[in-house]
Amino acid sequence: MKLIMQIIGFGIAFYAFALVALYFFQDKLLFFPSASQFGDCPAMETRNAGAESVNGIRYYLKTKPDPDSWIVIFHGNAGSACDRTYFIDLLKDFNANLVVFEYPGYGKDVNKPGESIFLKQALELVSHIKTKNSQHLPVYLMGESLGTGVATFVASQTDIKGLILISSYLSIAKLAQYHYSLFPVTFLMKHKFNAHAWAEQTKTPVILFHGIDDDIIPIHFARLQVLNFKGEKELIEIPDCGHNDIIDIGEKIIKEKIQDFLLNIRSD
Repeated sequence: MKLIMQIIGFGIAFYAFALVALYFFQDKLLFFPSASQFGDCPAMETRNAGAESVNGIRYYLKTKPDPDSWIVIFHGNAGSACDRTYFIDLLKDFNANLVVFEYPGYGKDVNKPGESIFLKQALELVSHIKTKNSQHLPVYLMGESLGTGVATFVASQTDIKGLILISSYLSIAKLAQYHYSLFPVTFLMKHKFNAHAWAEQTKTPVILFHGIDDDIIPIHFARLQVLNFKGEKELIEIPDCGHNDIIDIGEKIIKEKIQDFLLNIRSD
């Protein structure tokens, strides 16, 4: 009996230690900025995407001579905006100015990564783009993984023409609870990114893409999230791809569906 009680005590202590570790190290588990310096990005430079900064908000900008729209892109939680040249390549045939936002705390930024500062700067960036948009061209938002929540938040707060989401979730808290089901993660999370609530406030047209084999954000999250949007919506499920290869494998269908999506919005 004494041995059993010792085992139980050890188990309780280990569980408590794990809870404390999850709470204090959650930022390290969620945010993975690379060591690269913002602006020092030859890959963006070769694509004629220049580094821009306004009031501490940083982004890469690729312009067209006579654009018909703007697309603002919010990337995932790992790496940096410099790594997202695949969005420039994916959208190179679109006659749009492309903006790739860099998160605070990424690209050797002095700020600490976090939900509130991400959302604040993202909203300020789109406001800035609208100011630059002297021709009043349509502005679209595009989000990838963590960035789908950021894009959805901005869409819930300001007028944009359309929302393009790749690998979306209900909330980071719900996603973390799925992966760490033994722990009350929902109550521990400091950065919840409640995208489901923001979607309920969003009436703009939205198209979602998701890899059927995604094991980081399983597809059932996207199937539930699409139901929360109040406007026109469509979920494209892409077979034989997961979380990190969806754009490589699904490039053709993603590009075609985005083209159709934008054409439908313009014809309305």
